[in-house]
Amino acid sequence: MKSQANAFKTHLMTGISYVLPVIIAGSLVVALAKIISFAAGYTDLSQFAETSGFLHYIYLFEQVGWTAIGLLNLVLGGYIAFSIGGRPALAAGLVGGALASSTNAGFIGAVVAGFFAGWLTNWVKKRIVISGSLASAVPLIILPLITVGAIGILMALVLGGPLGWINTSLLNWITEMTQSNVNNVVLALVLGAMIAFDMGGPVNKAAWMAGNALMMSGIYLPAILVNIAICIPPLGYGIATLLKRKNFSPELLESGKGSLVMGIIGITEGAIPFTLKSPLKLIPLNVVAGAVGAATAVLLGAHEIMPPVGGVYGFFTVGSSWAYLAGILVGAFIIGIGSNLLVNFRDDKELETKQADKQKEELDELDISFD
Repeated sequence: MKSQANAFKTHLMTGISYVLPVIIAGSLVVALAKIISFAAGYTDLSQFAETSGFLHYIYLFEQVGWTAIGLLNLVLGGYIAFSIGGRPALAAGLVGGALASSTNAGFIGAVVAGFFAGWLTNWVKKRIVISGSLASAVPLIILPLITVGAIGILMALVLGGPLGWINTSLLNWITEMTQSNVNNVVLALVLGAMIAFDMGGPVNKAAWMAGNALMMSGIYLPAILVNIAICIPPLGYGIATLLKRKNFSPELLESGKGSLVMGIIGITEGAIPFTLKSPLKLIPLNVVAGAVGAATAVLLGAHEIMPPVGGVYGFFTVGSSWAYLAGILVGAFIIGIGSNLLVNFRDDKELETKQADKQKEELDELDISFD
């Protein structure tokens, strides 16, 4: 059972790892086009869709970003299937992901389609074996015909409707939550805690995927909260090394510089070397910092104005950008101060050596006094 759960997590994480660069690239392109349009005095570029001139090209550039973001379900379904069944499963996974978009089943449908495509491909490979001159027909004709046909029936006729209803209900629920400041704070606490919990692990990625899937549906606030929480742990440990340098081993002190950079860029894994020093104390601290930082940004008025860009420098894509930065700093300083109070980051060997040296000095002094 445990091995099956680990396999499920591995395949899901593979799909998400392929989605990451597509979504990040798409978000950056859309944000850049939005900034140019704001600078030109326009909040919506769609009015230039049928015109000509500079802003028409900016509109086309923006559509490139939206096209990339729109590939989320397709890439997710395709590469979950690829992780399970290898290259023969890719076609069915891609088709399943595309059908998840067209049936409004969303990222939930893409995940279901990806796993079904992968498992079905493996089943077909084991059951249908043809020798002789027709052997080459299996991977090129028979297997794709069965897997793509089955995924089409599953998504278009069986699961498309129910999954579409679940996805739409989820989006409506999140949309209603974002209309209330109280609910936004709850949302920030939940997403912030999830992001900081395992720093790149399945809980973190689930929150990230939820934020970006909602962004694809035009709901940007969850992605903003996710971006805030991602910066906090690595930035916090980088700050911790600056606040109390003597509390860190030379290796972790050096890692603090990298952690600062990863916090600014928005790579939460930068906090892992520090958290591993004492996970039982530091994971709860990370969770509190991520939740409080994201909630602080909401309470101070951070709001959506365009598809958000991750990292500290993504503040320009958020309304009340100072609140975005304040939320990150509040969370980072919770870790920066709290980690120094809770944990000694120096090496045990170094401590033992220093204690041994101290004891030796005390003994030497005793010897001198006896003489």
